[in-house]
Amino acid sequence: MHAQKLVEKAQDAADRRAWDHAIEFYLQALDLDPDNLDGREGIRKAELAKYEAYYPSTASRFFATLGAKLSAAIAGLTRNHEGKMRSLERVLTKDPKNISSGLALGAAAVAAGHRHAALAAFRGVLLVDKKNIEAWKGAGRALCALGEATEALTAFEEAAKLDPRDQEANRMRKNLAAEVSINATGIDRSGHSRDKLRDGAETERLEQDGRLVRSTDELEAAVVRLEKEVAANPGDAKLLAELANRLAALKDYDRAIEIYESAYEAQPTNFDLREKAGDLKITRFDRDLREARESGNQEEADRLDGQRLSFIVGEYRARVKDHPTDLVLHFQLGKALFESGDYDGAIGEFQQTNRDPRRKIESMTMLGNCFLKKGMFDLAENQLRKAIEEMPGMSNRTKDVLYSLGKLKEKQGKPKDALAEYKKIYEVDISFRDVAERMETIKKEIAQA
Repeated sequence: MHAQKLVEKAQDAADRRAWDHAIEFYLQALDLDPDNLDGREGIRKAELAKYEAYYPSTASRFFATLGAKLSAAIAGLTRNHEGKMRSLERVLTKDPKNISSGLALGAAAVAAGHRHAALAAFRGVLLVDKKNIEAWKGAGRALCALGEATEALTAFEEAAKLDPRDQEANRMRKNLAAEVSINATGIDRSGHSRDKLRDGAETERLEQDGRLVRSTDELEAAVVRLEKEVAANPGDAKLLAELANRLAALKDYDRAIEIYESAYEAQPTNFDLREKAGDLKITRFDRDLREARESGNQEEADRLDGQRLSFIVGEYRARVKDHPTDLVLHFQLGKALFESGDYDGAIGEFQQTNRDPRRKIESMTMLGNCFLKKGMFDLAENQLRKAIEEMPGMSNRTKDVLYSLGKLKEKQGKPKDALAEYKKIYEVDISFRDVAERMETIKKEIAQA
């Protein structure tokens, strides 16, 4: 039985409050697909619901989880990351509020290259302890690796609130705020900033993926070991995926892609393997594009940029086809279509993702920017004003939308209205983009009229 079918059975059992059956189905699904996000999140909620009325005593939890903890320790020593994940998941079935086991599960998932599982593990910790800074940062890293810049920013902002001196939280918050600004407005003011941010996110992911195997020498030794194991078991998708993960950490993207594709051929129901190959192809494009720009070869850079955009659109179309109900993928496809200039296609995607509460504000903002690009100013303003209504306070996202509204009013030939929008930003952040210069220019235009 496929993992997703087992997840559906588990969800059905959970709806009937048959917690033991639900947990067992979830465990079976996760054995088949360790990176199944629905399965990881569902099992933790079922475990917590099961013990909602009565939580086991410390002694009973100790003896009930002892065997699984020993298995997890042994798996960790042998760097069997998926084995460690399985053991820790079984610890949590008996002790779902165990913070250290939840964090260890997230770290093991990172080491195994299972980004969705890592995200679910850290979110599981936050269900129990909303003030756990390591869980917020772990979730932020996982979201960053998955390309979810806005949610990653929220996670690092929460971490920074808990510890304003945390260097990682502050660094990532700054970088992600810039990326969210680019995504929200479609404007990249820093030339190569998108490349730098993507490289930064990829570096964070690879650093985390290689947390237990840090140095180049250790990574190369791991590759040699895994190559021998793969030679003995050429059809083992898990071994192939682990080898590809280590090669990606070494930035040997060509071989990593080839091996991820071999793993997918060995396990064609595991779409995550194909998607990891796709992610690395995008990373390879970004590397080649950056090198072309740095060498001053603009013609080559333009060619690569076009190929990259075409590939990203095709890649996310394929993912949406594989997962037609996944609104996250629809949103990512919409962003890719917007970047490629297919505004009608992007509008179709964002109109769907507008139903997702997690992306409602971003979807309305992107719809506004699509309509603005098409010269449909009334529709653009309608979406941007709706987005503003949903935004609490004067965040960077709010400033981005107000800035877009100001530019919209300028394009409509309404300088006084544009000035009014820019003033809202100026009142709280005089250094935001070129808002001060724009205000001065508009004031002169009004005076001369």
